Amino acid sequence: MTALLSVDMLAAGQGGTRIVEDVSFTLEAGSVTGLIGPNGAGKTTLIDALTGFATIFAGSVNLDGAALAELPAHERQRLGLARTFQALELFDSLAVAENLAVVARPEAGSADAGRLGLAAIADRLPATLSHDERAAVALGRALVGGPKVLLLDEPAAGLDPADRRELAARIRRIAGRGVAVLLVDHDVQLVFDVCDRVLVLDGGRIVARGLPAQVRADPAVRAAYLGGSDGSEPASPPAPAASATATSLAASSTPEVTTTGATPPAAGAELLVFERVSSGYNEGPVLREVSLSVRAGEIVALLGANGAGKTTLIRTAAGLLPASAGRVGVFGEWFRRPAPSTLARRGLAVVPQGRGALGRLTVRENLRLAAGRSHRGEIERVLGWFPELGGLLDRAAGELSGGERQRLALAVALVRRPRLLLVDELSFGLAPGVAPRLLELLRAIAAETSTGVLLVEQFATLALRVADRGYVLDRGRVALTAPAAELAARPDLIEATYLGESSAVPLAPPPASGLGTSSS
Repeated sequence: MTALLSVDMLAAGQGGTRIVEDVSFTLEAGSVTGLIGPNGAGKTTLIDALTGFATIFAGSVNLDGAALAELPAHERQRLGLARTFQALELFDSLAVAENLAVVARPEAGSADAGRLGLAAIADRLPATLSHDERAAVALGRALVGGPKVLLLDEPAAGLDPADRRELAARIRRIAGRGVAVLLVDHDVQLVFDVCDRVLVLDGGRIVARGLPAQVRADPAVRAAYLGGSDGSEPASPPAPAASATATSLAASSTPEVTTTGATPPAAGAELLVFERVSSGYNEGPVLREVSLSVRAGEIVALLGANGAGKTTLIRTAAGLLPASAGRVGVFGEWFRRPAPSTLARRGLAVVPQGRGALGRLTVRENLRLAAGRSHRGEIERVLGWFPELGGLLDRAAGELSGGERQRLALAVALVRRPRLLLVDELSFGLAPGVAPRLLELLRAIAAETSTGVLLVEQFATLALRVADRGYVLDRGRVALTAPAAELAARPDLIEATYLGESSAVPLAPPPASGLGTSSS
């Protein structure tokens, strides 16, 4: 096959920060190449660099013999390089036909809409369309100029299974016309099903490449998605918590996790309950009929590949997103969309992904702001857990290292004496060895204070070391729930959701909860 796009030793990033390094690959005419990797691996940055939206520091990019590195984005498009965007990026003030005409000939917008199967919505504004229709327009706009190379950034986001199957077939048809396609998507099963070969990006570098079956079995890929050893012996997982159940990920031929018969610890009061909850964004639903619970004094790990819906679940629990179906119980009351300030006053705290402190304030100021009037005794209390912060009280939070900022984020949340703590991707961006120590500390704090913790974590091996129970999300649904010790003993079941080796089976509805009054 003819190589239409050649990338050689590419280093690129945003501003002065290098995000991808020493990346080399080719895209061939008529082929579909997949690009996968964990959250923060640099996938979108790579597409941005190829298309002129990120800085190229070193290396070369050639499209059918033409050097692209010094060209602006519109010149790259004119040479035959097209892309879609993760957020679709349609022109909301322009009709569908006009969105197409921006790329194609202005007089041909309506004709192109018909050719692309968009004639029925050609005169409508994007804001009036469903997510599926908007996604179709975004793909159509990328195709209307007749590209040689097509880069697809998360095209399956928000699509239901039937639409994903249609998308897969359409990608193969596009490649069949001689277009070289690069597919980036959280749905690893889709990538493995559609692509001729797959690249794996982790930490900004390609760590594996080859046929889908080869990549799926590569130990480096499993380490990138599930988390590798930090060189220390893993701690024994806590004893299984009460009333946990296990659900197989695959068909009846896949072995189920079974209970061990160990005596579980006494269960605390239910602090958070999801009962068949669905929620999402304007682009469409993300969570679908999710049921789970968190009790006082336990750590519940919420696992799943990037794009599975973990952060959406955190935002729903914190009152930042409404439940479109089902109901959420927090501290003994049912809500559809509680006010975040109300939940915070009642004892809910969130450690968001990407740290939770104000960068321009000092460590001391961040802690005082969070603690309020009773800051003196509370700050001393949390510094007992995080003594490293004691010598950094007058340093701006933005000047701290990744590990220091994550400690500060935990301290800011804990200084409020929360009853329920929602922690989103504690290990994100941390150096090897830092995250395990923070998680062990979180385990000790939960036991000491009876705080319930919902720990959202992509790296399953880290989370299961300290968790009591675990839930695994796959494409917005609970695919598996079991005591942490049993999940740790069966990594093959978790790998199935991360690496697309089987289909998830939704969890049956939980028994009725003992929550009392209802609020709206």
